[in-house]
Parts: sequence; C-alpha cells; structure tokens
Amino acid sequence: MKNLFFLCVLFFSLASCTNVSFVNHQPEFLEPLSEIPEKYHGSFLIDTDTHAVTLGAIDGMSINSDSIVVKARGNYFYVNILDDNGNYELYIYKLIRYLDYENSYAVFPNIDSEQTHLFNVIDEWNCNNGKQCYLVDNVSENQFNLLVNSVTSEKVELKRID
Repeated sequence: MKNLFFLCVLFFSLASCTNVSFVNHQPEFLEPLSEIPEKYHGSFLIDTDTHAVTLGAIDGMSINSDSIVVKARGNYFYVNILDDNGNYELYIYKLIRYLDYENSYAVFPNIDSEQTHLFNVIDEWNCNNGKQCYLVDNVSENQFNLLVNSVTSEKVELKRID
C-alpha cells in the first residue's frame, strides 16, 4: 500500500504537466510488455523522490494489470496509468545512452487548442491546473508521433542512483 501511495503521488504531481488523457493505453500500435526491459531497471531520483523499476513492477506495483500498462519502442518507455474515470494518463520516459553517458527524462504530451483538429478529441474540460484538458480516442501512429515529438518544454530529468 505504501508503494501505491508513492506511485500515485509521483504520477499526480507529474499529471499537472500534461493535458491529455486517452481512452486506450498508448501507443495503440504497440503491444503491452509483460516484463520491463533491463535497460530501464534501477532506482531513479525524480525531484526528491526515489522510484524503483524492476522486471515486473514500478515502485512495487505489478505491470501485469489493467491499472498499469507499459510499452517500449527504441529509447522510449511508455507508462499508462488508469485513472479514476477509466481513462489512461500517459507518461513517456526517454533514455539516451552511449559509451559511459546516460541521460533520462520524462516528457509530457500536450495538445493546444490549435492542434485539436489533428486528433479525435471526444471530450474536453478545464483541468485543475488551469489548462484545457482533452480526452483522445483512436490515436494513429502518425498522430502519436506528432504528439510525442511536439513536446519541447515539459521535461523532468530522472537521475539513476543505482
């Protein structure tokens, strides 16, 4: 239960960085993982909180459930968390490694009002953080790539501590 609390605190504190939720876990064109790839294992410091990623769990919560769905492609690791409304919040982690260098950070997808025509927005509301929030369905690979690649400023650095 303690791990659930810390994971919820982490994701709710990061949720203010995104304004989009999804009907289905993302990216839709990738299958969920039953195990987390080794390159993402370890303890990470985000701000002042430490979080552990292991073969089958994030902060002790199993990834083999509908509540947490993980996917990976290239240097990107996608964590989908089922919210209280039955929609998925998406957290994207990017890992850059070469030689002895490693950098990892979280990026947060956002849609602005000028982009809504590019996505299948099925609902919108005012978020607690003052932003306009959107619920999106049927995200194609091109739409998903646009969403990920349009993130420029919303980044949080992750520091691997083991």
